[in-house]
Amino acid sequence: MYVGAAEFHGGRLVCGIKLDEKRPGTDCDGKHKGERFFRCPEGFGLYVPLEDVKRIEGEKGPEKDEDFDLEKELTHLIGMEEVKDLLRGLERSVEVQKRRAEFGVKVERAMHMVFTGNPGTGKTKVARMIGRMMLNLGVLEKGHLVEVTRKDMVGPYSGETAKNTSAVVERARGGVLFVDEAYTLKHEGSSDSHGQECVDTLMKEMDNHKDLVVILAGYGKEMAGLLNVNPGIQSRFPNHFAFADYSMQEMAKIMMNEVSDKGFVLEAVLTEDRIAEILSNNTRKSEASKGNGRLCSTLVAQAVERQTDRVFKCNTMSKESLTTLTESDFLPDEIELGEKGDNGEASPVEIALGKLDSIVGMAGVKKHIKALRAQLQLNKERKEAGLGGNSDDSLHMIFTGNPGTGKTTVARIVAELLNALGVLSRGHLVEVDRAGLVAGYSGQTALKTKAVVESALGGVLFVDEAYALVQESRDSFGKEALDTLIKMVEDHRDNLVVILAGYSGEMKGMVAQNPGVRSRFPTVIDFADYSVDELMQIAAGMLKRDHFTLAADADEHLRKMFGAIVAKGGKDNGNGREARNILEAGRRRQALRLLDVEGKKTPEQLSQLCAADFTTSPDH
Repeated sequence: MYVGAAEFHGGRLVCGIKLDEKRPGTDCDGKHKGERFFRCPEGFGLYVPLEDVKRIEGEKGPEKDEDFDLEKELTHLIGMEEVKDLLRGLERSVEVQKRRAEFGVKVERAMHMVFTGNPGTGKTKVARMIGRMMLNLGVLEKGHLVEVTRKDMVGPYSGETAKNTSAVVERARGGVLFVDEAYTLKHEGSSDSHGQECVDTLMKEMDNHKDLVVILAGYGKEMAGLLNVNPGIQSRFPNHFAFADYSMQEMAKIMMNEVSDKGFVLEAVLTEDRIAEILSNNTRKSEASKGNGRLCSTLVAQAVERQTDRVFKCNTMSKESLTTLTESDFLPDEIELGEKGDNGEASPVEIALGKLDSIVGMAGVKKHIKALRAQLQLNKERKEAGLGGNSDDSLHMIFTGNPGTGKTTVARIVAELLNALGVLSRGHLVEVDRAGLVAGYSGQTALKTKAVVESALGGVLFVDEAYALVQESRDSFGKEALDTLIKMVEDHRDNLVVILAGYSGEMKGMVAQNPGVRSRFPTVIDFADYSVDELMQIAAGMLKRDHFTLAADADEHLRKMFGAIVAKGGKDNGNGREARNILEAGRRRQALRLLDVEGKKTPEQLSQLCAADFTTSPDH
């Protein structure tokens, strides 16, 4: 690199680099703001005025502590007894190596590590501690932590991945490189060339630079697959740390520490045992076992929000009231099914059921959904009576029927209802089809599907035209998407409902060919096509909403058109949507018709649709 004065730039300062490989002439033609200062051969160098250069500060690490005491550091970790023992062993190993080196014995042990466990189990926290420990033991020069994932290392085209990976390693030199969800770098057996390039480059950089510690982190099963991708991975990562999920008692300790760190205090009845009991009674298994360290922070934050509302309503602003968390602040908001709110308004459950009842037709669908509500109510009452609920009941469903029969509308109501019943934490709806789950090359479909499922956690994932996921026996991408979906459905069964939707015949074929779908989606709800009377009701609702009316001749004409739609039938009928399309076309024709009417139009003329609006082409 050159930093200094340049004749071609009027003696002013420039910053430049010599290129390792040739670039097109236009990349190094010496132009600056449209004015040419110099011309250089391809591959010679690139220069810019110094004032255009932004100085990048190096990664900052922790301060060196001459009194660093690992045992003192370990007292800040809740649980993790196995991890603590491994850290002690690591410290002893470093000390022994240093003593041997004093006698000329060189037996180096790789310090690189693999962390396995669920999110929220303290992996990043321990990685930072390792950085401080290695800094104070003299193994690392800086001890800083650089956190990356696949997107920081893998580029979209060949050659870029190696550069990105090398750059990440360069940033981490002297410290710890923490690769989260490392199993996504390369899936065992896949032909992901970019991922393989990343892994191979990382191994090479680790051999070239001994002044860093690399930690690969992720779920246990997936990490085991990664270790088989490259024969050199296992030999370079001899230190394996398994991070167990926290127990309820340990989560209670974490929450108490979190409360103290935020400057709050707990009322006397909130002992460690009582908090653990509250957690056990009000935390779903899926929440407690996945991201449970983060869940502790979330629950404390929610308690603070409830306390804030409580204090504001009571209008008590003393120091004690502002800083004390009570037992009620940690209890989830209960929704009493079927009861009115404090102001006499309908409960969220009643609102959701009211939306269901307001839909035209769908008698069979409504019966299914109301039976589901009754089942969940009974499970709640059984649990409160100490009899236990039917936790193994699957709420995943299959919606069959033609387009335009209301499947998406009902799915949205199901999401609201399950949220109101306390089954789902958010109650939102995520709509997706094959294109949203299947990627263009091997190895990426699982990642894409996983991301979609994670975005739907706490709500309903609605997979439209689900039969198209696997289009033929050789469709490996589609099978990968379906397999990943089924696995994640099982992993998140307590906080996710998946609805597979599509034509009746195709969906039956999909279920018949896949035992995993058949066992996990026991509820099949068929959406029948609308009758003529139901289509007229739908049309009436649309017209009323938009302040339109039908002339006497238009009413009968519209009924005949709907009769033709119903008689036509077929999967491409889409009769609910067809009703909307017919009305929109009628309104366009009305607009063209009224253009020929001179003078100011009356309200009746502006709002009334006649038979001619449903028979004449809008282009004439």
